[in-house]
Amino acid sequence: MYIYYPSCNFQRFFPEAAHKIRAYMETQPDVTIAGCCKVTQALPKQGDTIITICMSCMHLLKEMRPDIPQLNIFEFLLSRKDFPWSDLRGRTFTLQDCFRARSMHGIHEAVRECLAHTGAEMVEMPVNRDEETYCGTFMLHDPFPQTLKFAPHYFGEYLPEHLTILPQEEWASYMQKHISEYPTREVVGYCNTCVKDAREAGAEIRHLAELLFV
Repeated sequence: MYIYYPSCNFQRFFPEAAHKIRAYMETQPDVTIAGCCKVTQALPKQGDTIITICMSCMHLLKEMRPDIPQLNIFEFLLSRKDFPWSDLRGRTFTLQDCFRARSMHGIHEAVRECLAHTGAEMVEMPVNRDEETYCGTFMLHDPFPQTLKFAPHYFGEYLPEHLTILPQEEWASYMQKHISEYPTREVVGYCNTCVKDAREAGAEIRHLAELLFV
């Protein structure tokens, strides 16, 4: 059985896409929909596979449930023979990778393959994949206490040395500089924070799930 974690933040930031994903997952007989990853972490059993759509959920569940394999939602969609891919031919998107997806090569390949299935053209950022440093304003402040509690290795040991701590009044200028570097008008990302913060800064950016679930 696949256990899909819909992400509290994804549902809050992208409610329309979240509703459509839930409706799709409910049609899949081998998928169970979980709740908050920190509350329903005990739901997956041996033989199950976790599906995540959120970078934080992914890292939290990797530490809370290291016994259960994981897939990102885009890896899962590529395994569905009947998934109805959107038609985005004629459109060109800059792809925004995420710092928290570093070393997650399956995710890197899956998001690119999903976008290719739509017929859209893709432009890579000069810094991408395992070299990516961007994750919206997530990289500008200390980790949240709850993430430290449930995933102390990633959020307490690995992440801090990569952060660029800035006072909140400097976040807007940081974001403006970042989005000014996008080479195309339309941008696509796959991380909640990456997309939300760039959109709030004025970028014409969509979460890949918004483009696939129309």
